[in-house]
Amino acid sequence: MENVRISIPEFDERGLTYEESFRIIVIMLNHELYYLKNLHPSEAIDDLDAYPLQVAQRIVNTAYTLHSIIERDKDYVVANIIVRSIADYISSFILIYNEADERKKVLRHYLYIIDGLQGRLNQLPENLFNDGQLVQAEYEALSKQIEEAKANYQAIYDFSIKQIRNLPNYSGHKAVIDKLIRKANWKFKSLTITNMDKNTLKWNDLYSYLNLKESSGFFSSLSEFVHGLSTSNLAFGKNNEIFEPVYSITISLMGKLREILDVVYSDDIKIIRPKMITALCDEGMPNHYVMDLLDSLKKSQRVKK
Repeated sequence: MENVRISIPEFDERGLTYEESFRIIVIMLNHELYYLKNLHPSEAIDDLDAYPLQVAQRIVNTAYTLHSIIERDKDYVVANIIVRSIADYISSFILIYNEADERKKVLRHYLYIIDGLQGRLNQLPENLFNDGQLVQAEYEALSKQIEEAKANYQAIYDFSIKQIRNLPNYSGHKAVIDKLIRKANWKFKSLTITNMDKNTLKWNDLYSYLNLKESSGFFSSLSEFVHGLSTSNLAFGKNNEIFEPVYSITISLMGKLREILDVVYSDDIKIIRPKMITALCDEGMPNHYVMDLLDSLKKSQRVKK
């Protein structure tokens, strides 16, 4: 990623560094989500106006973590791992929630939830064995926690399947959708392809939904950091310049998230836009950026007079 830098004219004109530009877009997104979640406060999985906002907030929180990893720890490898995860999150978000076909959106949404639940259910032990390292009271308490977690996950799992089978298009594509449920395949290509091996989008396919200048292969190449391949063990510097490309690509990713939110929540954005002025008061907002905006506003008012 060392040579990947994306210039943003608006920020360049104001003399902002990559780190400052990153802070601005993440803060703006955080405030936007705050007001959107006030309009849609539910956290229920069957509220498809509210639930995507929880996903988007997780992405923003991950971006804040990236900032800490860079500014506090100067960890180039972990920073690249986080960039890859942000790209995964956003491309998945676009595939699932930026979907004009409401039935397909609902189907992908619940399959996405099922996918996560399957992983959690598989991780929980069927029979907890006490090897003597736990006293009986601790063993019983742990067993109870596991059983309660299983019951909770299973209830959500069953509810999600029920919601899918209540969809208007379920009866017409029952055989394929039942296969999608078994595979928890939210990355399906079509409801007309019966062979599941040929009916799954690869991550490279999903990255194309980002529609950024970087090729899909660029984000896939970050797997060298995720999987600890040899190149990830090279000695990387800790100077600010080496992190500029990391900030640069993440600025583009977060810009894409904001662009998609503006599409998915277009009517709500019109309502909350005037409130977004609060972002300028955020303690993390670069002071000279705020002052520059205020100066520009004053000049425009003088011209009008």
